[in-house]
Amino acid sequence: MGDVWIEDLYQRYGPALLRRARTLLGDEAAAWDAVQEVFVRALQAGSHFRHEAAPMSWLYRITTNHCLNRLRDRGRRAHLLREQLSGAAAMPSPDGELSVAMREVLRLLPREVSEIAIYSYVDRMGHDEIASLLGLSPRTIRNRLREFQTRAQSALGLTLEVAS
Repeated sequence: MGDVWIEDLYQRYGPALLRRARTLLGDEAAAWDAVQEVFVRALQAGSHFRHEAAPMSWLYRITTNHCLNRLRDRGRRAHLLREQLSGAAAMPSPDGELSVAMREVLRLLPREVSEIAIYSYVDRMGHDEIASLLGLSPRTIRNRLREFQTRAQSALGLTLEVAS
């Protein structure tokens, strides 16, 4: 595999991956950085590229997981900063936007639950489609979405409907 294959992947799928990263991270610069990192990882995977999977599914999943890691890292850094500043001036409160609150919930949940919630609520994928993509049963998908719903509702005081 030469460098041409990665350029082709970038041209074909880069815009969709950027939209995904922008949606999850809520920041244009962070989204661009995330997409670049995803393609670096794809380039490093080289011969280990999963040829049995569709490239878009493979790259989309890498992007989703990378963004979830970035959200978790962001949360850890914020927590450490709050600890260091305890007793000092209070940190500004969040802006209250639902998207910010949802990023926090996604950051706190196990990766597999967050990933399924993103596919369901952001991408509007059905249970069967998510199950096929992740190699899980539709029942497992429903159960993990219920877990997400319960935890999000508790954390945010929201009611989220689990699609069938």
